[in-house]
Amino acid sequence: MKKFSIGLDFGTNSVRVLLVDVSNGDEIATYVHNYESGDAGIITDSKDSNVARQSPVDWINGMETSIKKVIAKAKKKKGFNPENIIGIGIDTTGSTPVPVDKNGTPLSFYKEFKNNKNALAWLWKDHSSYAEAEEITALAREEHPEYLSKCGGAYSSEWFFSKILHCLRNDPKVFDSAYSWVEFADYIPGVLTGISDPLKIKRSVCAAGHKAMYNDGRPAGTRLRRVGEGKNGLPAAEFLDKLDPKLGDLRRSRLYDKAYTSDVPAGKLSSDWAKKIGLSAGTPVAVGAFDAHLGAVGAGIKPGVLVKIIGTSACDMLVVPNSEKLADVPGLCGIVNGSILPGYFGLEAGQCAVGDIFNWFVKNCVPPEYHKEAQASRGNLPRTH
Repeated sequence: MKKFSIGLDFGTNSVRVLLVDVSNGDEIATYVHNYESGDAGIITDSKDSNVARQSPVDWINGMETSIKKVIAKAKKKKGFNPENIIGIGIDTTGSTPVPVDKNGTPLSFYKEFKNNKNALAWLWKDHSSYAEAEEITALAREEHPEYLSKCGGAYSSEWFFSKILHCLRNDPKVFDSAYSWVEFADYIPGVLTGISDPLKIKRSVCAAGHKAMYNDGRPAGTRLRRVGEGKNGLPAAEFLDKLDPKLGDLRRSRLYDKAYTSDVPAGKLSSDWAKKIGLSAGTPVAVGAFDAHLGAVGAGIKPGVLVKIIGTSACDMLVVPNSEKLADVPGLCGIVNGSILPGYFGLEAGQCAVGDIFNWFVKNCVPPEYHKEAQASRGNLPRTH
């Protein structure tokens, strides 16, 4: 009896769903659903070019539609039965945190915040928190350089704490209304499993390690956290207090103490979502991770092999057994135990805006007749970046 698995890939502009035969990796069915909000799923601000937000409604609608389409396609093929799907895997963009209430509901779902961009998900490519990123970097360099040693020596405006701090400074109403903040990669498994409490959602070590200065204590290099620093890896609340006491308070009581690799189940598919998408309740749902990292897994990454993932940005991925000692490398976007493969340090570097640059070139520099010719010869293809 054949067994199958579903993979959900949430990108910058669309969600892609893939159904595979786990015995040989054969693709059984695929579907691409383009996000509908804003410009190709990206909600911007005409007054600030650094703003890039996303609506969680797009994620949920796209996920439901895409899984149903894939199941419908697969049912036409001999030997397929939805009851034989044994697992669901998830990857997303990141860092894409979303402010949520105590029940895990995004604030943007409430009428009060319907038109407030700060209540949406802060898409990975949002750079509005550049000043906060510089402030975090400066404080860490002075007091806790070990916080930066595994993420290349500088904290980014694209990452978790800088975005939250920017929201706190510029929209305290949204910050104060949010019980917690949840990464995109953690939110989707929570939705599928019905685990809505932000304190009970299993958080991804990929997201935590590469974007939130999380360290599980295993030495990847020469600099270790000082005794008592942090609680199971996140930066200490006392450090965040110096940026803003409210940020320290969030860290103390409303974030998380432990993060998990993607070979760990986040939970089981809830009965509600099983009915929506036509799968069996109780199907295991994996802890999420970022798109480039799981893309590297699909590409067959192993020690000694660099995998380049090319999309809206481009990421260079490497793995090294976690039994080895690694030097800290300036400029990397993280050295994280288990972020790509369990038992290995995942190393990430890359180039931002690669796909955006190509997209800009196509829109602005390619003659209109070329677009017409391409559409005539290939059809109006869905966006895949």
